[in-house]
Amino acid sequence: MKLDLDRQETGHSDLAICGTLKLGLPDGRPSEAQVEGILEVQNLESRVLVNGSLQAEGLAECGGCLEEFTVRWDVPVEVMVLRDVDSDESEGATLLILQRKGEVNLHDSLRECTILAYPQAPLCKPDCKGLCPGCGIDRNQATCDCSENEIDPRWEGLP
Repeated sequence: MKLDLDRQETGHSDLAICGTLKLGLPDGRPSEAQVEGILEVQNLESRVLVNGSLQAEGLAECGGCLEEFTVRWDVPVEVMVLRDVDSDESEGATLLILQRKGEVNLHDSLRECTILAYPQAPLCKPDCKGLCPGCGIDRNQATCDCSENEIDPRWEGLP
């Protein structure tokens, strides 16, 4: 996941990305993700813009039923490499790398983009019924006799 600034053609070109990123996300989220896709590279005079969208895939727990499944998500990427390392340009919403020449390792920037794009509570399937809040049974596997309208006695006095 490197970009060679010395061999990069001026103008527009494509950069194929395929590899595994160690994400290190806790609590049932993917520890690593397989990412792939093609990013557009715009080589301008003093900067190189890398943008596009990657597809990521990793093992996670369902946000409803807690079963492990393979989650897939889109990863928008927008990275700018400034060749003028003395620039005072602020990065704003774009990830910024300062480097004049040589190979730029995009690993950390792509890792950050992948983590930021990860969905908050992914579901194993769109119609996942989740766990029963009363008895904890997986509603995708079985049904229970718990009442849906059971009110905690501590909250009965509230309107």
